[in-house]
Amino acid sequence: MAYQALYREWRPKDFSHMVGQEPIVETLRHQVETGRIPHAYLFCGSRGTGKTSTAKILAAAINCEHPVNGDPCGECETCRRLSGEESLDVVEMDAASNRGIDDARILRESVKYPPQAGKYKVYIVDEVHMLTTEAFNALLKTLEEPPSFIVFILATTEPHKLPATILSRCQRFDFSRIPVRQIAGRLREATDGAGAEATDGALMAIARAAEGGMRDALSILDMCIGYGRKIDESLVQTVLGTSDRGFLFRFSSALAGENAAEALRLIDELMRNGREPSAFARSVCDHLRTLLMAKCCGADIADVLDLTDETAADYVRGAEGISASRLMEMLDLFIALETDIKSVSSPRIALENVALKCCLRTAPVDTLALNDRIAELENRISQLQELLKKGVRPASEPKAEGEGEKPSAKKASAEGQPKPAAKKKPVAADDQGIWAETVKQLLRTEPMIGSFLRSGQLVGVKGAEYRWQANPGFEMTVPQLNSPDRKSKIEAALSEAAGSPCTFAALDRNTQAPDTGEESDDDYTEELADTFGRAALQVVEDIPPQG
Repeated sequence: MAYQALYREWRPKDFSHMVGQEPIVETLRHQVETGRIPHAYLFCGSRGTGKTSTAKILAAAINCEHPVNGDPCGECETCRRLSGEESLDVVEMDAASNRGIDDARILRESVKYPPQAGKYKVYIVDEVHMLTTEAFNALLKTLEEPPSFIVFILATTEPHKLPATILSRCQRFDFSRIPVRQIAGRLREATDGAGAEATDGALMAIARAAEGGMRDALSILDMCIGYGRKIDESLVQTVLGTSDRGFLFRFSSALAGENAAEALRLIDELMRNGREPSAFARSVCDHLRTLLMAKCCGADIADVLDLTDETAADYVRGAEGISASRLMEMLDLFIALETDIKSVSSPRIALENVALKCCLRTAPVDTLALNDRIAELENRISQLQELLKKGVRPASEPKAEGEGEKPSAKKASAEGQPKPAAKKKPVAADDQGIWAETVKQLLRTEPMIGSFLRSGQLVGVKGAEYRWQANPGFEMTVPQLNSPDRKSKIEAALSEAAGSPCTFAALDRNTQAPDTGEESDDDYTEELADTFGRAALQVVEDIPPQG
C-alpha cells in the first residue's frame, strides 16, 4: 500500500473524531438531525483547525441515507462513494486556482443540475477570499437564491477580505485554534498507530510549535518519525531547528546580567551547530515571553501556557532575578529582530547587534543618565535660591587652599600634629558617579537589589545619606530596599564607592525624607558646604547693595 501522510491518514471521517471545535460540531449535528440545512456556510479560522475536514463530514452527513446522531453512517452507498472520492455530488474547488469571472460563470451554470445520487449537491470552495471582485459579483445572485438542492460551503483563513454582500448571505462559523493538550492527545494516538515511541515532552513541544493547527502538528510528527521510531525533545528541536531550554536560559541570563562576552560566545556556539538565526530569534521570543508570564503569573503559568509543573518551576526560578520592565525591553528588541532579520544580508550580525543592545543598553542608559543630571542641576539651583533668600551666597572666586596664610604659621601649625589617616580614594568625583558605580556593583553581586534600584532614581544627597525615590508604579520596591538586610548591602556598596561611610534611604512618591524641623541658617550653611565645598563659601550678615 502506498505511503500516506499522517495528516491525511488521521483526517476525521465523522464529527465524533473531531478534535476541538465542540460548539460548531454540536450545531452542525443538530442541523443534520433536524434537516434545517442552510444553503450557504462560511467556515473561518487559521490553517489546520479543521475547516475542510468539517466541510467534508457535513457534505457526507447531509447526503447520508441513515445518519447516526448527525454523523454519516459510513456504510450506505452514498457514504462509500464519498469516502472513495467517486461521487459527483460533492465538488471541491480551490479558489486560488479558479479565481476569475469565467470560473464563477462555469460554477453558476453547473448549479442548475441536480445531484446524481444524494439529496444535496455540495460545493466546497477553499480559500474563497482569493476570488476576484468580478467573480464575487457573478456569484451573488446564486448564493442568495440557489436551487433547493444546492449547498455552498466556503472556507477561508482571511474573512476580512470577503465583501459584505457575501458575508451577509452565509451562515458563519469561526474555528478557534485547538488547545495544546488536545493536539498532544491526538499526536499520541497517531504515534501509537504508526508503531513509534514518543515522550510526553516531545509531543507537547510539537503541539506548541503547531500554534493551534492539527495539520501542522501531524506534519511535524511525520518528519520526526522519518528520523527514527523513538522521539524525544532533542529530536523535535533538531527537526524544528530550535534551541533546547537550557541553552535559552543561559542566553537570557547573559542578556539580563549584561554579560556581552557570554552572549556573543553563545551565538557563536549556535552558529557552529548549524542553527538558523531566524529560528533562534523566534525561540528567544517565546522564551522571554514565558519568563515574563512567569514573572506576572507565578506558579499559575503551568495552566496558562500548558506547561508541565517541572518546566513551570524552571521558568519561575529563572524570572526571579530579572525585572518585568527588563524582560519587556528585551522582548521588544527580539520581536523587532524576528521581523527585520528576514530582510538583512547577514542574519548573524543582526542577531549579535540585538544581543549587544540588550547587554549594553546604550540608548536607555544615556537617557537615564541625562535625566538624572538634569534633576541634579535643578535641585542645586533650587538650593542656591533658598540660600540666597537666607542671606548666604557663594564667593565669587574660591580661595586656594592655604592662600593668605604665612608659610611660617603654616609650618608651625603642622608641627606637633599627628598625621591624619589616609582616606580611601573614592571611585568617582561626584554623587552621581558614586551612585552609578554602586548600582553597577550591586547588579554584579546582588542582581535583584540592582534591578530594584533601576526602577527609581537618586533624588538627593544630604550629608552622607543617599536618598532614592521609586518611579510611578514601582512603589512596592520601597519596603524591599528599606529592609535591614538589603539596606546594609546597599550602604556597604555606597561606602566602598564613596571611600567613606554612607547611609541609604528609599522613598516612594508620597513620602519625603524625615525632617527634624525648620532648619537654621547654620544648617543651610552646612548643606551648601557639603554640596560646593567650604572654601567656595563666603557668609555675610547683610547682602551689599548691587552697583
